[in-house]
Amino acid sequence: MFFNTYPFKNILTLLICTLILSACGDDEFRLYLTIDGKGTIKLNNTAYDTNVTITYEEDAIVQVQSDPNIQWEFVNYTGDLTGTSSSQNLTMNADKHVTATFKLKDSVSINGYITDENDVAIQGVLITSGSGANQVSGTTDSNGAYSIDNVPVPSDDRVYLNISKAGFLNQSYYFDQEKSEMTLKTVKLTRVYNLYVLNNYYNYGSTSPVSGTYTLTENHVKSLTATHDNTLLFEQWSGHVPSTENATSISIAITMDKNRTVVAQFKRLTTYTLHIHCDPERGAVTQSPENTTHVAGTEIQLNNTSEEGYIFSHWINHKGHIVDSMPLTFNLNENTEYTCVFNDKSYQLTVNQSGEGKITPTFDSNSYINGTTVTLTAIAAYGWKFRKWQGSLSSTNNQVNIVMDADKSLTAIFEKPWAQFMGQVRDQAGQWVSNVKVMAGQQYNVSDTQGYFFLDRANIPTGSDTMMLLFQKQGYCLHSEMFQVDDQILIENIYPQLSQNCKPLESIINTLKILTQQQSTPLTFDIEGNERSDLSEVIFMMQHLSAYSDE
Repeated sequence: MFFNTYPFKNILTLLICTLILSACGDDEFRLYLTIDGKGTIKLNNTAYDTNVTITYEEDAIVQVQSDPNIQWEFVNYTGDLTGTSSSQNLTMNADKHVTATFKLKDSVSINGYITDENDVAIQGVLITSGSGANQVSGTTDSNGAYSIDNVPVPSDDRVYLNISKAGFLNQSYYFDQEKSEMTLKTVKLTRVYNLYVLNNYYNYGSTSPVSGTYTLTENHVKSLTATHDNTLLFEQWSGHVPSTENATSISIAITMDKNRTVVAQFKRLTTYTLHIHCDPERGAVTQSPENTTHVAGTEIQLNNTSEEGYIFSHWINHKGHIVDSMPLTFNLNENTEYTCVFNDKSYQLTVNQSGEGKITPTFDSNSYINGTTVTLTAIAAYGWKFRKWQGSLSSTNNQVNIVMDADKSLTAIFEKPWAQFMGQVRDQAGQWVSNVKVMAGQQYNVSDTQGYFFLDRANIPTGSDTMMLLFQKQGYCLHSEMFQVDDQILIENIYPQLSQNCKPLESIINTLKILTQQQSTPLTFDIEGNERSDLSEVIFMMQHLSAYSDE
């Protein structure tokens, strides 16, 4: 059977055309807007300040209008829209590309070349100028060429360029420039290399300069010196050491013609530690050489100084060995410790006495540790008086405390009780009598030209509270007066009257009789250091005194 397919084909074709026409009836096109510089473009009053892509219907009319800011000005449109008119219309009958160019006010375009010091072009150098929103930049091509637009010209007309590239010394250039279209600026860069200084014993050995990375200009000569403490031995330099240098020398010079790594090699020596102990309140120790760690065999010397009140005794080491050397010198051949021992300083106390008495306590030794307090008591003998301490301290108290912080000496002064007498000798006519011998016990004096006399420190007889003064001068009767006395009393205004033409010996006997009758105990006389109390001794005294009379 035969079928006619023509009507079916016509219907299929009609359907396809209908679908195509339905899809293509309302066409749309894209507008690609590029903003070169800094400014704003309004598309049908919608503002854009960055590159955008906008879709419009076919045959749509787009109003393109520039809106520059304060620092930038509109230059022109390029692409599917051209000219310097800031406001133009664009018909969207196809995809469109429009570039709006803005130019920085008071700016300059700069181009040039960047080379090294050998005039070899450098590619990839970064050149920047301006700052913030107005910063512009560019890079050099394979020929070392660069071109930068909208380089801002400051108010002082000084334009600057920052130029940087790894492996070269960064540079900044300032130059005077008024606004213009183009300026040529060609720059030469100085190549730099890195010097890496390493040290395998950085905790003990060092270098000058110290370990680290140093960026140096091409052909710069850098000196390196190895330094170390006394625990290391420098061996050599390794790494990129120039062949012209002696690697075992402690100092070398590096010429920077490339990146170099140089290592300081040290050898660790055998060492020992030395620790010194000392009570700082008692003294101090000085050590030479200093430090705690030393190479084996190092000679060490220790000295010490003691604080006031202490004295060096000995050293004792970690093995318990005692050494009293000062200074102490030894070689360090093992880990060692020394303790400096200070003892309390001892001082000598010397005790003396003048007169009769005793001092308590008595001591087997007169050496005392620093700071010791010693109590001394002075006790007078019978018939004596304690007067005072003199020497390292002065006191009238019989008991004293003395602190032994130095060598000290004390003397206890004992004296017999004494009295003093003062007056004027006259005769019965009231005239002064000179050269009269005034006696009391063992003490005597003579009156002066006006009859005045002063009898000092006449010893009071033991157990007595009275003393008799005798006044004797050839041609006058022996005169005596009795006084009530006490220790250290001064009896003044004594005015004895001497008579003449008498028998002195009879006068003496009468006086002695009176004295004998007044005493409840036998009368004792002290004549020239001899105590006499019987009658024969009284006669002796009279004979002694009669030697000064005419009879």
